[in-house]
Amino acid sequence: MKNSPNHHLLKGCLVAESYFYAVLLGLALGFVYDVFRLFRLTINDKFFFDFIFWMLTSIVAFCYLLIFNNGSIRAIYIVLIFIGFVLYIFTLGYVTKPLEMKIAKKMKFCRKKVKKVLKSFKKVLQSIYNIYYNITERMKRIFKFKGKGDNNGSENDIEEVI
Repeated sequence: MKNSPNHHLLKGCLVAESYFYAVLLGLALGFVYDVFRLFRLTINDKFFFDFIFWMLTSIVAFCYLLIFNNGSIRAIYIVLIFIGFVLYIFTLGYVTKPLEMKIAKKMKFCRKKVKKVLKSFKKVLQSIYNIYYNITERMKRIFKFKGKGDNNGSENDIEEVI
């Protein structure tokens, strides 16, 4: 059965299918890179998002190689994944980059507005805390709290200090 012509044809189809999926994986990783590029443009933390992208890429590529090549690394698969990635970057990635830059600019603007609102909210909360703190400090000055272990003998006496 191994030497029949159908066996070689079937094996050739499986190899062609695995090559096709390698290019498709590269295209998918290009899309993922595009999504990460939007976050990179918005947050300005290039190292973090690049690190996450390459970790994700290595895990996905490793899983692909486990499925289609029993885990053995062959240069043709890495090259085909890279070709798929480059195809995406220079086609759809080239088209989406200006759109991502506009979205990132708007997201930065919205982020500044949200920070401004949160800063105002923080001031309101700080004012409430200051009022609470002042009231408790005055109460401490007016009343002297005695708890367990005081020399008085009573456990929860509140003594008024005038």
